[in-house]
Amino acid sequence: MQTQPAASGAKPLLAVNNIEVIYDHVILVLKGVSLEVPEGGIVALLGANGAGKSTTLKAVSNLLRSERGEVTKGSIEFRGERVDQHGSPTDLVTKGIVQVMEGRRCFEHLTVEENLLTGAYTRRDGRAAVHEDLDKVYHYFPRLGERKDAQSGYTSGGEQQMTAIGRALMAKPSVILLDEPSMGLAPQLVQEIFDIVQDLNEKEGVTFLLAEQNTTIALRYASYGYILETGRVVMDGEAKALAENEDVKEFYLGVSAGERKSFRDTKSYRRRKRWLS
Repeated sequence: MQTQPAASGAKPLLAVNNIEVIYDHVILVLKGVSLEVPEGGIVALLGANGAGKSTTLKAVSNLLRSERGEVTKGSIEFRGERVDQHGSPTDLVTKGIVQVMEGRRCFEHLTVEENLLTGAYTRRDGRAAVHEDLDKVYHYFPRLGERKDAQSGYTSGGEQQMTAIGRALMAKPSVILLDEPSMGLAPQLVQEIFDIVQDLNEKEGVTFLLAEQNTTIALRYASYGYILETGRVVMDGEAKALAENEDVKEFYLGVSAGERKSFRDTKSYRRRKRWLS
């Protein structure tokens, strides 16, 4: 689905509005971050390690408190409703927002199938519906069907990433926040994971906000992208336009004509400031 951020007057599924995030009451990590995710879209959140991508996702999913962080300014809206002020991460899962954490975070002592079933713990629609969705996960991830009785701690990194995404699907989400899905995986597995993400988006209507350092593959599958540097959005646009932008090529696609400087010093950063004015 080549869906762009909501047009003027249309409500996005998820809207992050000029948020600031502080850790330990003193460390300012995000500085006025804004982004929109349209229903049925794949939006990429790009940037180097430490740019603030994971913090942005945790702000959306209300996981900051467990790390002594908080949203101190701005707002986060899901289907037009504020979700940053009240409620637990469990409440957001019930509403339809599920995060797949960086590093996969499978329950190593449980089998693959037991991991998948933990994703359905908030559901109240009965055993038959849960097992119908379990079969659907195995359809999209046939390797998990083959390994369903294996202890997760003894499966490969790719299988664990598939398990983590499958577990998120078992919650019947509207939007999945996918954090660094390519981390530590071979290129062939990364391609396989992103192909499945695209299938889930197109065939099941699942919306994705994915944080990713691998800019090349993220922009190949996303329809829109935001680039973060040191806690600020320095550029955003349609994925194809970002992939063809000379600044993006230099700083994130490995095509450099000279000494690398801060992305915020480039003309693209100044251009985005004009867009926001």
